[in-house]
Amino acid sequence: MTRACFALLALLPAAAGPLSAQEVPPREEALMSSMSIVGFDPTTGELGIAMASRFFAVAPIATHVRAGVAAIATMGGAPYKDGEEMLDWLEQGATPEQVLVRLRERYADIGQLNIVDARGRSVSTTGSASEWKGHRYGTHYAAAGNILAGPQVVAAFAETFERTASDGLPLAERLMRSLEAADRAGGDARGRMGATLRVYRRGAGPFGTDVFLDVRVDDSAHAIEDVRDLYERWKAERQQQYGSRVIEQTQGNDVKQLQRWLLELGYVAADNRAIFDDTGQPRGIFNDGTTAAVLAFKADRHLGSSPSANREVILAMIELLGDRARGRGRASAFSLPERRPQRPPRKEF
Repeated sequence: MTRACFALLALLPAAAGPLSAQEVPPREEALMSSMSIVGFDPTTGELGIAMASRFFAVAPIATHVRAGVAAIATMGGAPYKDGEEMLDWLEQGATPEQVLVRLRERYADIGQLNIVDARGRSVSTTGSASEWKGHRYGTHYAAAGNILAGPQVVAAFAETFERTASDGLPLAERLMRSLEAADRAGGDARGRMGATLRVYRRGAGPFGTDVFLDVRVDDSAHAIEDVRDLYERWKAERQQQYGSRVIEQTQGNDVKQLQRWLLELGYVAADNRAIFDDTGQPRGIFNDGTTAAVLAFKADRHLGSSPSANREVILAMIELLGDRARGRGRASAFSLPERRPQRPPRKEF
């Protein structure tokens, strides 16, 4: 411990005196900026937020969600401490616009906020602080950011959310894809550190709570990718979606889906009557023919020699099918996220 402290002190100039008032660096709180999107799903009633920032542990400070009420993101000098009060106003009947009016009566500059309520009404505003900043809002969403790479970041947020409106995707996926698109467009000009994906719905969480989905990363140069990984893990643990769970059935719908994928990938033939019936429908029985096809696929992809269709196998199948679908010039039927560039190696400091 002592040796480490002396090594740190040795980095300072020997003759350095105390910093003057002009030289004291601003506190991190004064530099806090982020990019975010809030959204509402009228079908499920879900409200959610996706946010990223070059700020440590941004989620608990700048995101505010209440099931059946609203989702609010506070950024760029916004009154972070007033988040719960703003939710109270909305629960009591105020509109998102009226929330902004009340804040402006209280503060000279209310910074940057995104608000969407449980009726789908949305608003976004940007204050005078920080470097490039902007916002955009529309049907069931509001997006904004500051200290961004440029206006294309907010545009990517908005356009991705709007484009996925009719895709039948869950709100969490739409928010996550919007955040990923904004990051690909340049994102926070300072880099990445904290990120979060939150979706609330009354009674939809574990044990009857409203916490449907709430994952966060506090300190990572790959925060957005890490949140995606947590979201995929959440789907495995909480939603039990294809590609997120092991196919453990010896017969049933899971096996039928597996047989369809094996057919499309060319590992079984449609006229194999042990696997498909006379109408071409899969029988849904994990028989010897299905086992042989799974083993062949795993051998080609170097995924082991056991006959189990585990999570790694299913994800590999879905990825390959998605690649083929994109190569044919149409969207994948499996609602995959856009492929991300290879993650650079992490640096140790």
